[in-house]
Amino acid sequence: MHGKVVSIGALFSTDGTYRRMGRNALAGAEHAIAELNGSGHLDFELRLHHFNPEGRPERYSEGLAELHARGVRHIFGPITSASRKDIIPDLEQRNSLLWFPCPYEGFESSENVLYLGGCPNQTLIPLLRFAIEAFGGRAMLIGSNYVWGWESNRIAREIMEAAGGVTCGEKYFHLGITAFGEVIESLLTSRPTFVLNNLVGESSYAFLQQLDQVCVERDMRLPVLSCNFTEGELAELGRMQALRLFSCGPYFEAVDPVFSLRQRRRHGPHPYSHYYACTYAGVYLLAEACQRGGNDKPAEVCKALYAAPVKTALGDLQVSPRNNHTSLPCYIAELEDERFVIRHVEPALCEADPYLTATDLSVFRTRRHAVPSRHLRIVK
Repeated sequence: MHGKVVSIGALFSTDGTYRRMGRNALAGAEHAIAELNGSGHLDFELRLHHFNPEGRPERYSEGLAELHARGVRHIFGPITSASRKDIIPDLEQRNSLLWFPCPYEGFESSENVLYLGGCPNQTLIPLLRFAIEAFGGRAMLIGSNYVWGWESNRIAREIMEAAGGVTCGEKYFHLGITAFGEVIESLLTSRPTFVLNNLVGESSYAFLQQLDQVCVERDMRLPVLSCNFTEGELAELGRMQALRLFSCGPYFEAVDPVFSLRQRRRHGPHPYSHYYACTYAGVYLLAEACQRGGNDKPAEVCKALYAAPVKTALGDLQVSPRNNHTSLPCYIAELEDERFVIRHVEPALCEADPYLTATDLSVFRTRRHAVPSRHLRIVK
């Protein structure tokens, strides 16, 4: 491959309702490519081609077609599961490979997708186990009105039932909706011990800000959980006064402060979230696979990744030949003084189980009679 150019596509929306997530992921790709090209260790050059769908569903297929027309066979993105599912048939027809760096709802395995961001047994299930033990067994579920919200909340509802808990309510909103007064009143009336927030982008920020304000007015403290809220969105959210925000993922800045400091020195004061880190690590995986196999054909890249782990910013990552998912670390963090602080670490890398066929859920059933039924903490 000496002297060859390996083209990398980025299908991230840097405008639109979830633009902060897209911008953070794109920065991960840009920084990794700059570092690898400057390292002198590759026999080829990486070249990035970005298409911005602007958060408009119909533009993802358009963007993928444009990237294919440029000869791109490796595409990083998109942010939402709806867009990922929409373009998989086009990936299959063109025999290209999607590198998906975001948490998702599971129950999928495509030969044309590498799943880098975590599925429910690596994110949602550890988070729910933590929340039930810490806060009690009454959950309010809220989500964006597409497959990410539907499936994540379905799994949460089944987990709550298995644990002997209660789902107080379940509500869905279209992307971009920002008025939540009515659902917040209903939520507080139902007295959950925690809220699972599967809203995306501007809807999530508005919901959290409005819920926080109401809780301040009523002297309440309420835990809110998420698997998709990261450092990349903190500037949009602002300071929380009454909510306790918890997030789960394979990376937070607090996990590896040395890496975050190094990146700031190299690339400037960007937020370094798990959207950033998973995209960044994915580019390193691609480069190492091309170096090992001597070409960038998707089948050969996958074969090289199946053969042995690759050292990345997330640790030594292994892609499973069974389902194209990556074994990942799992951290649960709480927002404190506008930074995430680690509250729990799973003891080992979590092997992906996208269909939940090998995940032991008996731990929830054994807690059926031990689930506390705490209510909102009222601060006087």
